[in-house]
Amino acid sequence: MKIFFIQTKWNFIFLFLATLGSVLLTGCDEENGLPYYDDNSLDNPYLFSDGYEDKIQHPYTLSTPLTDWLSMVRDEVKVCKLSIPGTHDSMTGMGFYTPIVKYVSNIMAISQVSTFSEQMSNGIRFFDFRPVVAIDTLAKNPEDRQIMRLAHGFTEVNVSLEESIDWMQEFLKSHPTEFFIVKIQADNGMESQQNWVILLNKVLSKAKYDGLFVKSWHPGITVGEMRGKILWLSRYDLRPVNTSFHYPVAYCDWPDEDPDVDEELHPDRQRSCAIYNMEDPSIKATLYKQDYYKTTNEKRMANKISTVLDMMKSAREATASDEDIWIVNHCSAYTEVSARGYITNASNLHPKVIENLLANEGTVGIMPMDMACHDYVHCIINGGTPYTSDYLYGFYPLSQSLTNLLVMSNKKFFK
Repeated sequence: MKIFFIQTKWNFIFLFLATLGSVLLTGCDEENGLPYYDDNSLDNPYLFSDGYEDKIQHPYTLSTPLTDWLSMVRDEVKVCKLSIPGTHDSMTGMGFYTPIVKYVSNIMAISQVSTFSEQMSNGIRFFDFRPVVAIDTLAKNPEDRQIMRLAHGFTEVNVSLEESIDWMQEFLKSHPTEFFIVKIQADNGMESQQNWVILLNKVLSKAKYDGLFVKSWHPGITVGEMRGKILWLSRYDLRPVNTSFHYPVAYCDWPDEDPDVDEELHPDRQRSCAIYNMEDPSIKATLYKQDYYKTTNEKRMANKISTVLDMMKSAREATASDEDIWIVNHCSAYTEVSARGYITNASNLHPKVIENLLANEGTVGIMPMDMACHDYVHCIINGGTPYTSDYLYGFYPLSQSLTNLLVMSNKKFFK
């Protein structure tokens, strides 16, 4: 996805609305000042409709639960050889931060309808975090007022980066055989990147996280080395932004694939990226990366399906080879600027990916998706002005089936 969006008039309009919402309404409970979010009201970004029933088309059939699926994988297996289900803009199902803005955000920015807890429990092991510099109005000390809140573009999610790490830490304490890979990037393009890195380092270096993060990534890192830990994967090198940043984060060169700029597909560029150890960039691996992210017309949808399936073929060849090649193959994209767009894309793309998984053996790398944890999404997305504009969407993204099949495709690596 793009890192910077401010060139378009829509982004200026959206930024104005975000600022207005932040100023006029604090999003806090009158009694205790805590962020207000009522799961039973239309403030909720989505409400599953009456009679909703999610039937999983391809159920998970292994005896070990999805909460602990990596426990089945042998310690010596390299992480780059696995199929790993992931989510795009992972926290957008958690609700947005400010009241006025949330109604705009619910139209434009929801790519998930599952909570973070649901994603972890349902087998997702790769997450996409977009923290931005934000203000914590409840902080007692002035030095603690600036925090990192997760976002999708200009839309701040009602979750901080620190809260997200706390939740992952708690999950890993209960499920020590598991690990998480988290892609992290600055997303809104409006803040000081140097300050962004300073705050990132402040959060990651907290004493309570000692031993939680992978300290030294290398191309052949194994499942055994990763268990109980989080690997941070930055979209770009953070050191030129702030030379004092030396926290152990792997980083990539990750060029955009924007069909508004170039309609053609470039498989050679997708297969010539790299991941580097930030402490020692001579330690690196080839990265296959597919992130063609606009399916706004019939040709682009066809291009997306084609390039995802083609990358799956390359991934099987790479994971079967002796070379340590990392693969990130995005199922995520959008067909229109709406929550319905993300569901539409998933409903078109995921069945094709599932057909491919059923027809072929082998593993296919990391696959981020939209609308995780559900095969059927029949829900109300709140948008427009408060309480006046609600949209009922019913689609079949088959996302939990896709997750189940990705996990089960690792069977040759099971104990």
